[in-house]
Amino acid sequence: MMPLLRSELRKVTTTKVLFFLALAVVLFTALNVFLLVYLTPRAMGVENNDELLMNPDYITNIVGAAGSSSIFVLILGIVAMTGEFRHMTITSTLLVTPRRSRVLISKGIIFLVIGAVIGLIAFATAIALATLTLSGKAHAPIDTDIALQILGGVVLGFAIYAFVGVAVGALIRNQVAAVVGALIWVLILEALLTVFVDWIGKWLPGGALDAVLQATNVSGRGGSEVLSVGAGAAVLVGYAVILGALASATTMRRDIT
Repeated sequence: MMPLLRSELRKVTTTKVLFFLALAVVLFTALNVFLLVYLTPRAMGVENNDELLMNPDYITNIVGAAGSSSIFVLILGIVAMTGEFRHMTITSTLLVTPRRSRVLISKGIIFLVIGAVIGLIAFATAIALATLTLSGKAHAPIDTDIALQILGGVVLGFAIYAFVGVAVGALIRNQVAAVVGALIWVLILEALLTVFVDWIGKWLPGGALDAVLQATNVSGRGGSEVLSVGAGAAVLVGYAVILGALASATTMRRDIT
């Protein structure tokens, strides 16, 4: 198993996709911090920025911007798995490792770790920029305990979401279809479902991720209650396992060429 893990790690660290998506996480997190500090108060009709910045919950939301870029780790996992089929590297991979389930598991493990590292980077970006942009302004202090909760939620949420991405990529081998489908689901379909069936929101992947990131004050989808961190993590892992099992039973058993 260790040689397979090293092989999967070498694949992802020798491509530009990891770098560009990690950069996207940093830039998107930074954008959200700047918006919350400088523009959101005006958009909310608050004349005095300092008044809003004195609200501890609002400061928590600024640090919680670290969780706003989770979609990029989902895409990273999808691209990594579907890229094997797109560039046909999956052929040589399966010739060396005929047990296809091991390939899927090893890639999932690697992306759990990579997702966690990217989550750490996102949090470091958010906390550093929050500290920098708030310096010289009257604001509520950044609560260390809450910041640590945000750190744990972001690292855990990003890790599992990256694993979910790998499972989705294994189930839908076409890269464009998998990425576009994931974006439509996350950005449109989940919101529509929760409009018509409010209670289902917390059980969907996005709602479960909200639960893991609940320290960032993300509300439940469609206004529904948010699960606990442990329950949200269990639901996300459940989705990853189900999607991975379906992929192992279907697409991973089909002829590659």
